[in-house]
Amino acid sequence: MKKIFNKIILFTLLSVLLMPLFVFGEEVTFDNPITATSVQEVIKAVFIWVYGIAFALVPLMILIGAFYILTAAGDAEKINTGKKIIWWTVIGLGIVILSTGVSELIKNLLNTTT
Repeated sequence: MKKIFNKIILFTLLSVLLMPLFVFGEEVTFDNPITATSVQEVIKAVFIWVYGIAFALVPLMILIGAFYILTAAGDAEKINTGKKIIWWTVIGLGIVILSTGVSELIKNLLNTTT
């Protein structure tokens, strides 16, 4: 029974992997998902993406830290864990916010012409 199961899995994997060969020569085109035309635009898009993730995770992590503190029931270790989660979340948010300021500062220093 195990040999038949292994043969079915092997046949399925080979079928999926070799499927592009059986497309009968039809042209497949992919659109470029990157709309940026310069390195600066790519970096800006990455920063925007990181901000989106950071600002989505910060409330979640604060809630997790608060949950640890609220459900500690007097356990000092759980209270410390909750405090550490909240503390490191705030530090991480500060780093993300400061990274924008530092990148803008460097950009302004390099673009100044006197």
